[in-house]
Amino acid sequence: MSAVRNTLRPCLGAVLIVVAALALTACGRDEPDLSNGKAQFVQKCGSCHVLSRAGTAGVTGPSLDASFRAALQAGLDRDTVEGVVKRQIANVRRNSAMPADLVTGDNARDVAAYVAFASGKTGEDGGALAQAGLAGATSGEQIYTAAGCAGCHTLAKAGSKANIGPSLDDLAAAAGDREKGKSAEKYVREAIVEPGAFTVEGFGAGVMPAYEGRLTDKQLQALIDYLLEE
Repeated sequence: MSAVRNTLRPCLGAVLIVVAALALTACGRDEPDLSNGKAQFVQKCGSCHVLSRAGTAGVTGPSLDASFRAALQAGLDRDTVEGVVKRQIANVRRNSAMPADLVTGDNARDVAAYVAFASGKTGEDGGALAQAGLAGATSGEQIYTAAGCAGCHTLAKAGSKANIGPSLDDLAAAAGDREKGKSAEKYVREAIVEPGAFTVEGFGAGVMPAYEGRLTDKQLQALIDYLLEE
């Protein structure tokens, strides 16, 4: 028996090492990435929801600051908020304006973690989070993606095919038809910073959030140039 035990001990030791390694690996995979969560939130959710720390001001869906602020102040812990957001993402209500499978897998986990971290907080994100999402976007294409434009508009060169808002293909030509006497650049600039000033026929007013103050002057110009370039 002692010989058997002596033979098994190294095997059991090896098994325990493997189990421990797998457990550590699993823990690493389960750790949320807040920077990715913020970036995904701004791209996929920000056009519909307010979340101050993320710099989003959408009005179609509920404000996530207002939704959780009172409960957090009353003592609700942020882990519970994270769980609530995860369930809302995974179980979208029937006939809801929110599309199902908007974010999935690790991205959904990261979004829930970031919303739980940021909701109801004032001020700005610091460190690596400060550059996540829209803040770190510099090219027109990056800004288009980071600002969440792809979630509402069709633009072939960006690979977006949404139809909540008007198509942005051939925008330079379309701009002149929509508002006579206004240059394409002026039309696009106004549509971004003050979308309520003009509504394209067939699309609802008040859906697109205003980006005034959310884009730097350089970002705004880069986005305009990107949308108008052939």
